[in-house]
Amino acid sequence: MSNFYLIIKSLHIISFTAWMAGMFYLPRIFVYHSEKNINEETYNKFLIMEKKLIKIIMNPALILTWLFGVLLIISNNYSSLELWLVLKLIFVFLMSGVHGFFSYCHKLFLKNQNNHSPKFYRYINEVPTILFIVIVFLVILKPTY
Repeated sequence: MSNFYLIIKSLHIISFTAWMAGMFYLPRIFVYHSEKNINEETYNKFLIMEKKLIKIIMNPALILTWLFGVLLIISNNYSSLELWLVLKLIFVFLMSGVHGFFSYCHKLFLKNQNNHSPKFYRYINEVPTILFIVIVFLVILKPTY
């Protein structure tokens, strides 16, 4: 393996880790943000926390994860995509969709139009964890046909 490949792989892992940190934390903020008995100051503080998490950490980490992931695929010269990689890409697309849903939820809070309960956000908080586990097992075990 070349140093270029190892550097790209390291950057992919770093960006994926940062993205996942945000994906695990943001719905927890939503749990508290969606509670009925919070004052306006606290509500606005949650808006700031969510915005910074999404714009400063999660969005750049998402983009970099995809960029370095594509570079890894290209640098491996796959003549055809292997089963594990196709499955991984499907689950990463799903994770990206969850990211988009979380951004949508933040926009609902911005408009003061959130209609989801804290319980909903507690459940939805598990989705990134499940996707993360599947992705890690696919990468490590690399199942074939």
